[in-house]
Amino acid sequence: MELNQVSYHYPQQPALLQKVSATVPKGRILSIIGPNGAGKSTLLKLMAGIISPTNGEVLLNNQSVTTIPRKSLATQIAVVSQQNDVFDDMPVIDVVKTGRLAHHNLLATISDAEVAKYIEATMLSNLAHRPLSSLSGGQRQRVWLASALAQDPQYLLLDEPTTYLDIHYQAELMAILQRLNDQKHITIIMVLHDINQAFKISDELWLVKNGRLVQVGKPEDCYNRELLASIFDTNIQIVDVPNYGKYIVEIPS
Repeated sequence: MELNQVSYHYPQQPALLQKVSATVPKGRILSIIGPNGAGKSTLLKLMAGIISPTNGEVLLNNQSVTTIPRKSLATQIAVVSQQNDVFDDMPVIDVVKTGRLAHHNLLATISDAEVAKYIEATMLSNLAHRPLSSLSGGQRQRVWLASALAQDPQYLLLDEPTTYLDIHYQAELMAILQRLNDQKHITIIMVLHDINQAFKISDELWLVKNGRLVQVGKPEDCYNRELLASIFDTNIQIVDVPNYGKYIVEIPS
């Protein structure tokens, strides 16, 4: 996936994104970080083909994502959003089956066995026949992930997947994503609010501010106090924590 001079704005509104050019590292984990309002979620929607660039293009295998038929695109790119369709009374296994509609025309034609591996990969086997409404926030997030994986995508895009989760479920979800990347070599692209989480799990970081891609690099190359302070407009300190490594903290003015 490649972005060529991608810009985006709503009519009569200032630009949300301006001339973003970059290549997504295939088979790796990429995290997009930056302050609120920087354009991160908009960038993810453009990469998913949910919205079209005002200028420039997002290419998937040398084809603009906006020209790929929706069903075909769903077999290549899957998205886990902050807001999801409501299936409260539907059993977990049937919610996961909705992801297979990228490969089927009718939900009724999808067997339980066909989605078993996605349910197992996201540790939902013991919850498969419970209604979605009975699950915790962390468990629901795994259901949405399983449904996305059921599309068998090359690219998995997640918009702030840990925002509403407690520490336990955050760690659990990150471990699942790491395992999927290691074992299945799925390219994972995430917008993350927690920058330490992003630095720990990612192979590459994109740092975004005011609609511009300011820095692209490996996490070890982005542990730069001046760079991070300029991105987030705050005092930053990078400390070494035993048994953890480098940790980024905000220092009150």
